[in-house]
Amino acid sequence: MLLVIALVAVLAFWATRPGGGGSQNTAGSDDGSGPAPSITPGPSASESLIDERPGGREEPGEGEAGDGGSGDAEDPGADGGSDETEDADGDGEPGAPGDADGDGGSGSGGADADPDRGGGGTSGAGLPACGTGAVTLALRSAENAYPPGDKPELRLTAQNASGDSCALDFGHGSLTLTIADSDDEEVWSSAVCPTGRASHLVAVPAGDSAAHTVLWDRRHNADDCDSGEPGAPAAAGTYIAEADLDGFPVARTSFRLNQD
Repeated sequence: MLLVIALVAVLAFWATRPGGGGSQNTAGSDDGSGPAPSITPGPSASESLIDERPGGREEPGEGEAGDGGSGDAEDPGADGGSDETEDADGDGEPGAPGDADGDGGSGSGGADADPDRGGGGTSGAGLPACGTGAVTLALRSAENAYPPGDKPELRLTAQNASGDSCALDFGHGSLTLTIADSDDEEVWSSAVCPTGRASHLVAVPAGDSAAHTVLWDRRHNADDCDSGEPGAPAAAGTYIAEADLDGFPVARTSFRLNQD
């Protein structure tokens, strides 16, 4: 009986041992007496991991991803718009002022007129017409003699001695300027092949003046106004200029064209 009890105890002890069932423990010591190793959730720190990620992707910040776009980012800030800015500010040149009066007509052997120069020169629209009792006219030549190539400059000045502003009409419908030689032969007249405004009212301020300036091109009137051909050149000599403005006495002056 004692032998049976001892045998049962041995079998029970053997059944409760780790790795029971008669299998051999290879993880222990050679004699099988060492404790069984513990189970861990993953590899130990001494073991190496997989070096590559699935699909062969590179880590952020490495390789070409770190260099992409650096060259393009600098270009717009360095050059953008500089050429257009320089063209707009540096090359633009202001246009010459146009001739608001349209007077002149050197194509027919004539003059370039500037009725607005002098004291005043503003529009006379709405002002009463100047009368001879308040306004006097004077015609002057800028030079007594002109060398070859220089255009005689004739200036008609209206002086207003009254206390009220008034208007004069310097258009070719009211004002005629003629130039004659020493034999009193007409050389040029603004009434022949007229150009510019037929009516041009200019204000003559109270106690001030207004002027009408003409540059003669040293040529006779053209024989044919429609041809566009200039008249013959005027010869050297003395010339008499007259300004005849409606309602006013004729104003005169003289000058000389020198020869070569």
